[in-house]
Amino acid sequence: MVESETRYGDGEAGPNAAELGRESGCESGPPPDLSGMTVREVGEYVAGAHPEPGDSLWCALEGDPRKGVRGLCDRLVRRRNSELRACEREERMRRSEAELWAQGVEHVAGIDEAGRGPLAGPVVAGAVILPRDLSIRGIDDSKKLTAAKREELFELIVRDAVSVGTGIVSEGVIDEINILRATHRAMREAVAKLDVTPSHVLVDGDPIPALDLPQTAIHQGDSKSTAIAAASIVAKVTRDRMIVELDARYPGYGFARHKGYGTREHISALMRLGPCEIHRRSFRIVLDAAGGLSELYAGFRAALLAAPDAERLDRIAQEIAREKERLVAFELSKLRGLYKRCYVRLHAGIPTSR
Repeated sequence: MVESETRYGDGEAGPNAAELGRESGCESGPPPDLSGMTVREVGEYVAGAHPEPGDSLWCALEGDPRKGVRGLCDRLVRRRNSELRACEREERMRRSEAELWAQGVEHVAGIDEAGRGPLAGPVVAGAVILPRDLSIRGIDDSKKLTAAKREELFELIVRDAVSVGTGIVSEGVIDEINILRATHRAMREAVAKLDVTPSHVLVDGDPIPALDLPQTAIHQGDSKSTAIAAASIVAKVTRDRMIVELDARYPGYGFARHKGYGTREHISALMRLGPCEIHRRSFRIVLDAAGGLSELYAGFRAALLAAPDAERLDRIAQEIAREKERLVAFELSKLRGLYKRCYVRLHAGIPTSR
């Protein structure tokens, strides 16, 4: 069970190993009488305790004639070691935030995305500001968690965070501006939707261009920062829910199972059925499944490259505008980009066919 309300001191990242050892320990004194309990009852009795080697409860367990009761000591050691590792990991993951808090930075936001790699659907970014004194055990890179655990943590994050924002950029925009720029747009949108303006941003991967806030980029940040990991969970759960809904609108592709990623099942359906409205035409596999670029696109491209002057170039651009409904967004975007490059070359005296 996730512990969502474990609160430590103001701005503290959590207890260290020594502090955990002092929590809920059993007092020394006469060993309790366990003889009247079954092995199961003894297990339930010690489940919420933290006995230490040498204290009264530990001695009672070790001295019990039943092998099952004595074996509880080994289970308690494993549980304790697991708790210590969890606390140490949590402290490591809050280090970046703690360093900023120590410098007087009040609100630290973590930012991450989900959906850069899929062949279909939007890219979604999450931005999360967590309270200093909040510990949500189990937060990690969303890719390392089960779907059930992500859903559980998502609800806790949304409930207990200072603020949560999401940014969503559609597949059409991805085709128009490319996936990297679309991802950065989604991240900026997620920050803009926070109810509280962050004082500093921690972002997974590379810095976000055109973000007018202090930021720190952390490679594999979703495994190194609690705030970034929380943002990755928000982004992943938000996108997965959207794709599951889209699966009902576009049956046959298996979106609810693979979430738009290029699995064998998805590619097989794509080649059999062809792309649907939410497929990213700028991705090579999808483009191939659609039969490649259209003849209309090829004709306009050749005409732009062959234009002898700016006047002819503008006439071709007007023809493209009249026929834009017959071009997919990706083709139209490519032609607009080619027009701009040809225009610059003509004005520089460089033949466009080069």
